Amino acid sequence: MKFIVSASQLSERLQTAAKFLPAKPQLPVLGCFLFEVEGQKLTITASDADTTLVTTLDIENQGGDGRVVLQSKILFNTFGEQPLTFDIDDHNYSVRLTFDGGKYDFMGQNASDYPTLKSLNADAVSAFSVDSARLSDAITMTSFSTANDEIRPIMNGLCFNFVESGLDIVATDGHRLSKVTLDEHPGLTNGFVFPKRPVNLLNGVVSKEVGDVQIQFDDKLIVSQIGAYTITTRQIEGNYPSYNSVIPANYVCSAIVSREALLTAMRRVQVCSDQSSSLIKMSVSENNIRLSGQDIDFANSGEENIKCSYSGDGIEIGFKVTLIIDILANVQCDDMEIRLIDQARPGLFIPVQQKEGMNALMLAMPMMLA
Repeated sequence: MKFIVSASQLSERLQTAAKFLPAKPQLPVLGCFLFEVEGQKLTITASDADTTLVTTLDIENQGGDGRVVLQSKILFNTFGEQPLTFDIDDHNYSVRLTFDGGKYDFMGQNASDYPTLKSLNADAVSAFSVDSARLSDAITMTSFSTANDEIRPIMNGLCFNFVESGLDIVATDGHRLSKVTLDEHPGLTNGFVFPKRPVNLLNGVVSKEVGDVQIQFDDKLIVSQIGAYTITTRQIEGNYPSYNSVIPANYVCSAIVSREALLTAMRRVQVCSDQSSSLIKMSVSENNIRLSGQDIDFANSGEENIKCSYSGDGIEIGFKVTLIIDILANVQCDDMEIRLIDQARPGLFIPVQQKEGMNALMLAMPMMLA
């Protein structure tokens, strides 16, 4: 097997594929790349057994088709913009890599040891497409709210759920909830739960690509395809919590505030909050939000006032400051609307400037004030 490939294109694909390799592979072969040559195409596969990335690129085939598993760190060297020639012995899997000015020799492995990629059940496949930029934004605004819960693994992923208003993408850990509704109406009524690590890996790919992401799923697998990349992953099986039931429909006060001003103030006051609880008190009144935190053990306290546009009754409420910082840091907007009911019920954080075809909201559960 012998082929010539662009060094820059190969480097780009391997850097992306390497993120899908497991840190501690269940099988040694899963710490490697599978190279498959067929005609004028090179297919590279990287997998951790649960999530698999497959990518293809054009080559000049000079020695027939074949398969080999490669691990060598030599593949991650920077060769610039030039052709690389791979000459692979089909019997002992020795590899000679040559280029202008040098050569490397290393060993590959028999590809028959590489696990077979699982495929969708053709009789139970649903499919839809979504713009890559909108999907990337939705994942960014929700994935930080996923849980790390061994008892309830269903909470450890993003719920993709088709509803009358479109496609809901939701994450919650029981203390906060993030929901983005995309204006997508493919006529589906089902959905799936995308595990956290694979969906963030998917986001790393689609955030760099332009066009639509094609997504297919059955009752066990999700297959996402954009450009030259195809990602297959297992779903988290189970029933996702009824997320809409915890989102308040009414509120007694509303404040619109600069997201950046509130975020920077939260980060400063956080330094003075109690180290064990991270409690911060938010007092909302006419045209003002007062943030205050204290750590009695270390005699620290801090307070800041931020101007806002306000309507409704005054209210004091406690929040875990890290939850609010995560919400503010993962949303792209100039102003944030905060809707509150009382000290015991969740607060809503809604971007004032919503992107076209998207409707986002975040929810944070309150903490008891002393």
